[in-house]
Amino acid sequence: MYRGTMENKRVKRETIEALFTLLKKKGFSEITVSDIIKEAGVARSTYYRNFKTIEEIIELYIESLHDELRSVTPYADSNSIYLKENLITAFNHSFTCGLKNKSYLLALYHNGFGSMIQDIFNKYGEEMMGGMSYRSIDRYLLYFMTGAILNVLIQWLEDGAKESPLEISKTVVAMLMENVIEKLDRYEISKE
Repeated sequence: MYRGTMENKRVKRETIEALFTLLKKKGFSEITVSDIIKEAGVARSTYYRNFKTIEEIIELYIESLHDELRSVTPYADSNSIYLKENLITAFNHSFTCGLKNKSYLLALYHNGFGSMIQDIFNKYGEEMMGGMSYRSIDRYLLYFMTGAILNVLIQWLEDGAKESPLEISKTVVAMLMENVIEKLDRYEISKE
């Protein structure tokens, strides 16, 4: 890999880490570019070569979270997402990713960036659904599930993630199954 590219990645990673270290100490609105530069140990010109605003740091982190979520697709098509085992696998991946990113997610959530996290979960869900029509009423089930997952994830993380990602995934799927079974029934009827 080109040395400049490696250096850019290092600077971005260290800048992200610096911002989240600072978020543990003070609120987002209190953090300055000077604080981030000092914490990251980068030059001001290097910072501005990579970021125009502090929000861009968060956007870069959110993009990496989205990439991590997308790394697993446990089913072949948009209809098989509603199969119980596929839901458990997808939710387990989401909760495992959330646990790995616990401190960053909670810092974002508590600093008013919950909607950015929700957008990533929505986008992940939309991608998992594949070719679902945006005119389909079923898309609301998708947003119901992604909203539920985010709320459960945040509460689970705040409670110390006492249950394993798999255990919490199975619990959430059990709560959703009645609605999902109804969706599968409608799908089966439409195929006949």
